[in-house]
Amino acid sequence: MPNKFFDRNWWKDFVVAILATTVSIVLTFGTSKLVELNKQKKERRLTALMVMSSIESFARSIDESAAAWDRLDSVAVWLLRMPIDEVERLGEGPFQDAVNEVFQAPIIHHDQTAETIFSSNIDTWKNMGNFQFVNNVGACFSQMNWIEQKINEDAVEYAGHQARIFNNFSDYPGKTFTEKLLRDEQARKQLQLPNSFKAWLAYCSDNLRRMNRNNMKLIGIPEEEVLAFTDARADAAIEDGPEPEYSVFVKPYPDKESIDSNLDYARRLDSLLNN
Repeated sequence: MPNKFFDRNWWKDFVVAILATTVSIVLTFGTSKLVELNKQKKERRLTALMVMSSIESFARSIDESAAAWDRLDSVAVWLLRMPIDEVERLGEGPFQDAVNEVFQAPIIHHDQTAETIFSSNIDTWKNMGNFQFVNNVGACFSQMNWIEQKINEDAVEYAGHQARIFNNFSDYPGKTFTEKLLRDEQARKQLQLPNSFKAWLAYCSDNLRRMNRNNMKLIGIPEEEVLAFTDARADAAIEDGPEPEYSVFVKPYPDKESIDSNLDYARRLDSLLNN
């Protein structure tokens, strides 16, 4: 019987078997590792899209709130420019709807699901592999919460001035609520606030988008993909640029003629005066 120790064929078969086993093990673990890395990459991208989409969605809700305040600003300017003697002569009727609308201050809320998941799971932070991105997103969420709290508090305070006069009707000069409102200096100052609110909100949405564009660069996801993820029907891209200046959003009061032509209250009043 031949000695296997000196059998070259046996050693050849033995080495081939060892190599085949080793390669099989390497391929198995290597493939598993690649699958795991690919899974982590997809999860990282999806997480990034979720949080950046949440920021964009909030910016859009701020835009909507700014538009609502812009409408209230037009109504407020129209009321403030109305001569008191005309208000006294015409009575409550022509102004009631305008007064009711002008104090319907909009409040905002945002879905905090993505924020909660991102902020409370340390494994999510680790998987992102980009500390600066995590830090920047955290700053965005902090700003979003502060904006929401601030505008909602201001809205409640603004709307409260209607109740202040209405609930203490006899304490203010005038026969009708509108007359009392427009004779009260504090109330007149409140009616000037929608102009500031709309400008501040426009600044906030622009600034959030600026911060979010930085997030996109850090994580390597194009803005178009984030916008499509947020709203597949969106067709407007946001231009990159320097940090916005608040003064850019502070606009002068529009002229009375342009306000009158766009407010149904003004058209109804003109019709009443011409009859």
